[in-house]
Amino acid sequence: MKNLIILLMLNIMLACQSQNINTMEPTVDNKFETFDKILLQKLEKKNHISEYDSNNNYIELLLTIKTITYRFTLKDSYFQKVKVYNRNGNILAKGLTLNLPWSTFRKGIWYDFDEKGKLIKETNYDEPYKFTFEDILKFCEKENIRVDKGPILQSTGFHTTIYRDVENGQPWWEIKRLKTPDTLEIIKLDGITGEVLSRTEQEYINN
Repeated sequence: MKNLIILLMLNIMLACQSQNINTMEPTVDNKFETFDKILLQKLEKKNHISEYDSNNNYIELLLTIKTITYRFTLKDSYFQKVKVYNRNGNILAKGLTLNLPWSTFRKGIWYDFDEKGKLIKETNYDEPYKFTFEDILKFCEKENIRVDKGPILQSTGFHTTIYRDVENGQPWWEIKRLKTPDTLEIIKLDGITGEVLSRTEQEYINN
């Protein structure tokens, strides 16, 4: 597995700029790239590969009938780099998401490609929000809400979830945190002003 991860880092990240593991946001560019054919042959035997590298960054690969998904989470980042490839190995989309394995949001610019690898769309998912993710972190600090960095696995229990969306032209944020061992608090904020729109609670059952 160690050799496999080394191969992954050498081949799948050739099109990426080098990164400081202490930065918050990994670098994503708009360049065409292809998935390594030798690595794909190995992935076809398992369909799913996940592993920490020597720097405690987390790498995950998932093979489906139509796509190959690559996720890379720096140990000191709130975000993970996501790349989706066609089964022919050509890149389809890439960008950043929050470092959670469940419902989250796309961050910054996402790049979409056609099946031949031509860049067809760039979408800036930050554009509607004047109240930024950094502002959300400041709000959470003020409210004593813990937001974890680095890889977060499904098996490690509940972690604060940050989500955002736009409804009827109005951007908003939602923070869901574990207030007590059996209670979740859900805080909704205006995506422009940061005003708290609502606070609700719901029962939490730890399965």
